[in-house]
Amino acid sequence: MRRLYLIPLCLVLVLVFAASAQARPTFNKAIDRLFASGYPQAIDTHLYRMPGTNAALGFRWAGTKPDNQSAFYIARKMRRMGLKNVHLDKVPVDVFDFKSASVTVGGRKMVASTFAGIRPTAASGLDGQVVYVHDGTAADFTAAGNVTGKLVVVDSDFQDWWLNFPGAEATARGAIGVIMTSGPHSAPWYEVSPTALGSNDAEYTYSSVPMVYISKQAGAWLKKRIAAGTVRANMKLIETVRLAKDGGFGYNVFGDLPGTVEDGTFVLFGSHHDVHFRAATDDSASVAANLAIAKAMKMSGYRPAHTVRFMFTTGEEFGYTDTWWDWSIGAWYCITTQHPEWAGQVRGLLNSDYFSGKGSKLKMGTEAELAPLLKSTAAKSKKWLPYGSAVVTPITTWQDGWTFTAAGVPSVVFAATKGSVGYIDPIYHTDYMKPGLIEWPYLARISKFMDTIQKRMNTGLAPYDFKARADDLAATVVPADLKAAGANAGKVDALQAAVTGFQTAAASFNARKGAIPAANVAAVNTGLRAVEKAIGTGFTALDAYDSQVYPHQQVLSDIQYLQKAVADLEATTAGAKDAHTKDALDQLSNVALTWYGLWLSPDVYAAELARRTPTYYRADWGAQGHLIDYLNVIPEMTDIASGDWKHSTIAHLDQMVTSDTHDLDTRITDMTTVLVDVTAQLSALH
Repeated sequence: MRRLYLIPLCLVLVLVFAASAQARPTFNKAIDRLFASGYPQAIDTHLYRMPGTNAALGFRWAGTKPDNQSAFYIARKMRRMGLKNVHLDKVPVDVFDFKSASVTVGGRKMVASTFAGIRPTAASGLDGQVVYVHDGTAADFTAAGNVTGKLVVVDSDFQDWWLNFPGAEATARGAIGVIMTSGPHSAPWYEVSPTALGSNDAEYTYSSVPMVYISKQAGAWLKKRIAAGTVRANMKLIETVRLAKDGGFGYNVFGDLPGTVEDGTFVLFGSHHDVHFRAATDDSASVAANLAIAKAMKMSGYRPAHTVRFMFTTGEEFGYTDTWWDWSIGAWYCITTQHPEWAGQVRGLLNSDYFSGKGSKLKMGTEAELAPLLKSTAAKSKKWLPYGSAVVTPITTWQDGWTFTAAGVPSVVFAATKGSVGYIDPIYHTDYMKPGLIEWPYLARISKFMDTIQKRMNTGLAPYDFKARADDLAATVVPADLKAAGANAGKVDALQAAVTGFQTAAASFNARKGAIPAANVAAVNTGLRAVEKAIGTGFTALDAYDSQVYPHQQVLSDIQYLQKAVADLEATTAGAKDAHTKDALDQLSNVALTWYGLWLSPDVYAAELARRTPTYYRADWGAQGHLIDYLNVIPEMTDIASGDWKHSTIAHLDQMVTSDTHDLDTRITDMTTVLVDVTAQLSALH
């Protein structure tokens, strides 16, 4: 008799399950409900209102108590929505707990901000005469006279140099502190308001003097007082510091929506939780959007074929002092130290950085092989992208996506802001990055678009177009230029053949990929990710100014400028000054980082170059970029400019050409090896 009761019970369960399934919204409807109910807005507001290390301005730099609390908060949100494997990974960072900063002149106390990685003053501050040194170049310091024991006012000129340069110059000149402000060459940085404060990573050495930032309005007042006579001030920067070597750490946070196929691969969403000021837009809005995407997936009952993992990093804005590459530390540490095995497992990283909207087109930074997917999907998704879209290649180094790309992970970085590259707008890294800037209905649409990309990466054949990558590479390999630079002709011919072979193999794969049997897709995707890893690690290099290039490009450029300079010098009489020597100086000014050398004292410049080597103890993610030998041609330029140069100057430059040519040959050989390998791998995929 008991069995008779099982029939109606089963019917009830079936009906309940069916009703539950029908009640589930689609992902898009779930996103609409969440944004309409204020779910992501509440997350953004919560993060915005967190106490911060400074009561008025906020700040939660990597490893500070507020930053770690934001990590705990994110983890709680993921656990409550039902994500699996929610955990926090420790990341060693230099923790700068910014409390306050000020500049006081007479009875006027000006509130100041500062930059991450700068050592504090004593509690009593620094007292001294204030000297205006304009743009902070070596020439400006010389014109200002003796600044020993004094405070110097510097106009920010971020388009030409970074904070470490005037800081190092001031230190070398004996100044005791730097007061940075806005000046004639500062736009568009921090120009949202005359009262705006600004902050960034400093790329600073801990031994350099303290530095604070006062608003444009306050700076104008101070410079006017200096022009009228002697001014003394007290400058304070109050912080507590716990360096990584002393146990400083922050947290990366992860949570999974498990896939139905347990093969170890996954699609990765990313954003960072550390901020300058309160930063509703950079990057709390992205954190909120990614949590909303995760919750919408849960609400809709989405069961991905492969796991969808959500990653929230620390140290994107700043992680270490005493290094040039002091940002994206959480992401770099994750993919190079904690989880290097992810390269080859991640089907795609969808990283979000800086959402505001308000009429801004969606910008997508990526590599050539993902550009066709993004462009075609955007063309079909205009209802979600009302302000248009732009695909920018290659990916920039200003966010977490680059270090994953350089490790061989296919990555896209999404941003919707003012500014040609999506970052530099007047509000960027100021105390004006408020929730009111975010156009939430637009961010909901972007979330739907990102999910569309996620689903394409998660199922079927991996959407990497290696023909697009091969063509992109081919455009940079010009045999005539390489041979003219002195590269070994046989090696150049081998590289050209390898490039052509890769193009052919990629085109052939594109032609046959539609006929790949479903049973072979998993194996083929494994092969495609292996190709992607080889290309990412083998071809993702940096130029002298941290823009992405191919490994041969910066070295080739340096050789070409050196050769032109030598030719100009050989066209004139040694020691003579004429148009040829001027041309030689112009050519040399384009070699590597010489632009900075023209602005700095020789010793300061040499010290900065020493930090740019792959063997430097904190090369960090820069070491992933196939770094060049940063040649110092300033001594030769000094001799040439003075007219006191001899044939030994040409000999020195020729030695540099010889050294760089050897490096170029090595890079050509390495690139050829990678191309031959990936061509064979790609050709074997059916």
